[in-house]
Amino acid sequence: MLSFPREKLPKNPKFLIIKLRSIGDIVYNTAVYTPLKRSFPGCHLTVLVESFAQDVVRNHPDIDQVLCFEKKSWLQQLGFYYRLFADHYDVVIDMHEGTRGAVMCFVTRAPYRVGHRFAKRSFLYNVKLDFRDLKPKHPIDYQVALIKKMGVEFEEIAPSLHISESSKAKAGQLLRAEGIDGNEPFCILHPGAKIYDRWEAEKFANLADAIYARHHMKILLTCGPGQKPMVDEITPKIKNAPYAFINTNLQELGAITRNSRFVVCHDGGYMHFASALGVPVVGMFGWTNPGIWHPPGNNATIVSKEIECRPCNLKTRKAECWNGKPECKSLITVEDILSAITEVYPTNTKG
Repeated sequence: MLSFPREKLPKNPKFLIIKLRSIGDIVYNTAVYTPLKRSFPGCHLTVLVESFAQDVVRNHPDIDQVLCFEKKSWLQQLGFYYRLFADHYDVVIDMHEGTRGAVMCFVTRAPYRVGHRFAKRSFLYNVKLDFRDLKPKHPIDYQVALIKKMGVEFEEIAPSLHISESSKAKAGQLLRAEGIDGNEPFCILHPGAKIYDRWEAEKFANLADAIYARHHMKILLTCGPGQKPMVDEITPKIKNAPYAFINTNLQELGAITRNSRFVVCHDGGYMHFASALGVPVVGMFGWTNPGIWHPPGNNATIVSKEIECRPCNLKTRKAECWNGKPECKSLITVEDILSAITEVYPTNTKG
């Protein structure tokens, strides 16, 4: 089936969207929920993500239910797959396109299992949509394109993130506990990255001191799960800047991020998350292509260095990259970042 049979759906159909993997991908996926619910009034929408990404979607007003997949024992996973089958969805949309997502889609045995016609496991779908005519270029375009081919119209195309009131209150408590109260200006440095994509700890420390000297604001260091050792490398090297460290869940981190003046981080999930929240972002790009993965929003700038092996892959990645000293990041200077900060947060901005 090469078109979506809207006219055959029951009244108040049950939809399941499967979107596994990274936080950045889930951030972009939030762009489709409201248009889908608007196009199918009365439908019930369930979104399936991996557990580490549930904070991105769990407070979205147009999601009726969030399912979280966890890579537990085979017996527990079998129970999860049985639940997918037993919930009797009318329409299942695989927006992951990997093997796991396609198998989940098939297991539901939904009357309409929707996916990209040219996905590797498209034989597991029975509604195969071709959106090449829409000419998607960026990650968000691909997700929107599939839903557009179902007859859904978009008034705007942008991520839609929602932070709970309880998370906002908890974020305020965390900030006050670190001596950041009220309208006191602060910025966020988020050093987390894979080993082949890291900026040097000493440069982060020097950047913190330079930001304090120029903008007179406190430095807040944040990180994702398991990334605290990267922060621990930075803090002993900071000489003058007042700083704090907060490690919390994505909802509370989102509320904290919204209160910051700007964010400096690597290309990754947090960069897309922060930019989608409307916060000025300076994103450092190393191995990925900034032309494709530029953060969303109108107040973001990227810093990158063109070298012969970039964008790289497993075959071109060098030994020094795997040792945590990638050339593409080492070439980025503190002054490069300070200049980029001026673009998103001019020096005459009042805190």
